[in-house]
Amino acid sequence: EISLAGERFQSCLREIRKRASDVEDEKKGIKIAKKDWENLHVHIASYNNFPTAAGLASSAAGLACLGDELSCWIRNIMDVLIVVGLELTNLNSGQGSGSACRSLYGGFVKWIMGNNEDGSDSLAVQVADEKHWDDLVILIAVVSAQQKETSSTSGMRESVETSLLLKHRAQEVVPKRIVQMEEAIKTKDFTSFAQLTCADSNQFHAVP
Repeated sequence: EISLAGERFQSCLREIRKRASDVEDEKKGIKIAKKDWENLHVHIASYNNFPTAAGLASSAAGLACLGDELSCWIRNIMDVLIVVGLELTNLNSGQGSGSACRSLYGGFVKWIMGNNEDGSDSLAVQVADEKHWDDLVILIAVVSAQQKETSSTSGMRESVETSLLLKHRAQEVVPKRIVQMEEAIKTKDFTSFAQLTCADSNQFHAVP
């Protein structure tokens, strides 16, 4: 087991506590004051069926699971509307790992960058569900289960600080490719889908 003392886990917990309010349900025997949420503790068990920290988005999957479970728990206690719950889950997952918000949905998902400094409008939306293109299959060959020497967070932070190409990608390349990719997905145009995927992968991995 690992401790939840890490900053990414604590971000998720802070977001949940911030949105919590006084709760009282005599039938269920529940009475929680807003100030008491700070003292509540949880034990969470999650398991990956693929290598952890090896470049297969294990942190995104794990933190999406954490955000979803915490949000479901508070939703059940507070009887929050499902729509509000989805927004909370989306935001809460992003607090732990930005890309985790994409792991909340099946099928094809787009991560909206947003403009707010606090990241509150940086959310994931489903472009098409998992049944839309059901004959498209992704195969992953695991050649090494070793953990990466450089974490995704520190690697991206360094790239943002040092790479001129990354800034160009974010401003000029990615917005156009997202539009093209959405169209390829909606029309099931595999040729365009594959070309865009390879071109973006090659350029992304060329970021110095």
